[in-house]
Amino acid sequence: MDKIQKRLLLISLGISFTVLFLFLLFTIDVGTLEALKAANIWLILLALLMHIVSIGFWALRIVFMSKSLGYKVPFLHAFNLVCSNQFLAAVTPSQVGGEPIRIYELSKAKVPVADATAVVLMERVFDAVVLLIGAMVSLVLLNVTSFGVEIPDYMMVLSYFSSAVFLAVLILFIFAAKKPVWGMAVVGRAAGFFLRKKDAAKREATREKLLSAVNQFYESLNYFMGKSKYGSFVGLFFSALFWVNEFVLVSVLLLALGLEPYFALSFLFMILITVILMIPITPGGAGVAEVSMAGFFSLIVPANLLGVFVLLWRLIIYYFNLASGFISTMIILRREAKGKKVKV
Repeated sequence: MDKIQKRLLLISLGISFTVLFLFLLFTIDVGTLEALKAANIWLILLALLMHIVSIGFWALRIVFMSKSLGYKVPFLHAFNLVCSNQFLAAVTPSQVGGEPIRIYELSKAKVPVADATAVVLMERVFDAVVLLIGAMVSLVLLNVTSFGVEIPDYMMVLSYFSSAVFLAVLILFIFAAKKPVWGMAVVGRAAGFFLRKKDAAKREATREKLLSAVNQFYESLNYFMGKSKYGSFVGLFFSALFWVNEFVLVSVLLLALGLEPYFALSFLFMILITVILMIPITPGGAGVAEVSMAGFFSLIVPANLLGVFVLLWRLIIYYFNLASGFISTMIILRREAKGKKVKV
């Protein structure tokens, strides 16, 4: 981990600790302690297990999408690279820091970099499609029926804004995917700008290599969007399984605290919160995640349990990712130090 990553990790942890501390400080009372004594530890462990299963769904998505391109990626290797990805994603805005490690680890499993990039980028696209459909349905349902809860206008405005930004990014990507000439031109100009200080021969050689990789990437992308309906299907299928499982997990935590699970409303809230977190504001969404979670769920969770509820959710979704991701990253570094290869 370099200095910038360490600084981002400290910033992310600092913001998250501070916000959680303030929530607990202002929400804990005698009733909180009584509720914690009655909390169902097995349901809390079930929520943690569900999160681990979600990581498994993500790993299976990588395995089957790579298989659709003709590459065999071992499940345990995919599971470990997802965990390591979670560590870097937790310290970068919009969780973009995980993409490079996924591409690198796929290349170690003998998937060409261009194809690995296509797999990783299409993962983002499938996530975006699932979340956008969910967000649109959620906004319509919350406008049609309030589920017995009055939602403040500012929350709805924030949800609409985040959904609009998310949709704009997805449209831009689709446009670039449909217009390879435009995409290649943008990459060529960017390469020329960043390589302008190199001599002409090196600049042209590097530019040609980059354009060749981009061309191969477009071929893989077109394969997913055209011929490989299997790869697109499994990508969307496991994306849906991942997010549904992550959202139902929240209702399990509500049950663990002896509260009404509000399955439908919790699901809608989590879709909107996830879309908000995709906007790059803080490393790992620290602070934004806690505030968004507290803002929406304060409508259905008693004040004296709100801080504890948000803490349990972040322990599973964020701090567990940091711990498991750190271990996975150490496994990768140890493998690299010993010069071992991934068995395919």
